[in-house]
Amino acid sequence: MVVTGKRLALQAAFFLAFTVPAVFSQDNSGAESHRAKELMAEHQFAEAIPIYKKLLKAYPENTGLLLNLALAEQMAGQPARAIPHFESVLKTEPDNVPALLSLSMARLQLSQSGEAIAPLEKVLKLDPENLDAVGMLAEAELNQGSFEEAAEHYRELTARSGADPRAWYGLGKAYESLATRTFARLSQTAPESSYVAILLAETSLQRHRYRSAFFFYREAQSKSSDLPGIHAGLAEVYKNTDHADWAAAEKQREETLPRPDCRVQTPECAFLSQDFLAVTKSATTKANPETLFWVTKAYNELAVQTFDRLSQLPESVEIHALKAQILHDHKQDLEAANEWRAALNLAPGDPRIERQLALALFDAKDYRSAMPLIEKQLAREPKAADLNYLMGASLFRTEQAEKALPYLRLAVGGHADVLAADAALGLTLVALNKSAEAIPYLKKALPLDDDGSVHYSLARAYRSAGETQLASDTMQQYQKIQRQNQEINSQLAKEAEITAPSR
Repeated sequence: MVVTGKRLALQAAFFLAFTVPAVFSQDNSGAESHRAKELMAEHQFAEAIPIYKKLLKAYPENTGLLLNLALAEQMAGQPARAIPHFESVLKTEPDNVPALLSLSMARLQLSQSGEAIAPLEKVLKLDPENLDAVGMLAEAELNQGSFEEAAEHYRELTARSGADPRAWYGLGKAYESLATRTFARLSQTAPESSYVAILLAETSLQRHRYRSAFFFYREAQSKSSDLPGIHAGLAEVYKNTDHADWAAAEKQREETLPRPDCRVQTPECAFLSQDFLAVTKSATTKANPETLFWVTKAYNELAVQTFDRLSQLPESVEIHALKAQILHDHKQDLEAANEWRAALNLAPGDPRIERQLALALFDAKDYRSAMPLIEKQLAREPKAADLNYLMGASLFRTEQAEKALPYLRLAVGGHADVLAADAALGLTLVALNKSAEAIPYLKKALPLDDDGSVHYSLARAYRSAGETQLASDTMQQYQKIQRQNQEINSQLAKEAEITAPSR
């Protein structure tokens, strides 16, 4: 809701520009105040800042001037400087709605969503009809992982403002997050169940990974052949792999399954009647695997419906963001980057879109295009661990190991749990012939090593450091991983072979 919030804050600035002391008429302060107002109207926020600072020296008790200064700072891309000024305004005027809203916006801009919630809740107590506050609160809750609360507020927005793409996008993301969280609960409760297998199959089918979908549907079938959706899913796999006769057979088997007795309402019955919100209310802390299965499916359906509604709206940032996400899921990261570029054309300079574009380019291995965007982000957040990792890894992968080193050191120091940063730093140190220093980082990154590359580099580092036995042992582990991967790939290829329906 950044654009809306800024627009509202700007309107507040125009109003408060008139709330200056009458004594202005006795000197040139009135002219300066008028000039600052004009600069704000022209979106020249940085130029307005020194004027408001000068006016505040002459009139330090004027709350309106202080709020205008804070608004100018926030909209000039200086939210950290604006926050103390908003807080000072609120000490004098605790119910000042523009100050509360703008403080919350500044918190959101700085990824401090938790601190934004309380002032937004206060705004809604003072002004329950304030849609800007509802949207910002939903965004803050989504960022904080309060997905049920976020969904509730986004539903309110879509009911009251059905053409707002940000509300539909946020609602869809909330439902997606709730589906993921419920599936995680199911996976912990019954990891080997047919419920988990069929949900994995459905995800693979949505992503057009038909062999994988076939494998998981067959896994589910081996555990519970009458579970609704298995034969329908297999029919879709067969249909999309040119086996129309097999698809017809599976479709018929799905249609002949017994229907549940819905005289007593169950999550399955609510799902079949498409009352998906009613299904989600079944997700109690003690829900059994069957209930969690239907709740996950219900949240998935709600997400699909919501994103479908979004796709029917005119072009927007949110529609391009949705397309980018779908393309990323299909491992089409260059195409995803193009969607983020299109989004950026609609919202030039938006730092969050620029970050997503940088991530897409990084995932697409277009490091040289990603680096200028990452560098721009680092100018705002020089200590951000993820940004330093992206820059360092990009430099290393473009054979600039020396330049990569300081970024990767910051990444590891800023967030010790990012194993990818440890791996990148270790590899960079090996490339710079600093093998002894590389060893602890490579050892830490070993759990990340699914292809053996970290073991291989660690073996080289041990050898360079004179640790011949450790080098030999680690190289054997590397070779073992390589053999296991070959065996797994062969087995998966055999298991994922799409065969005729089982009898």
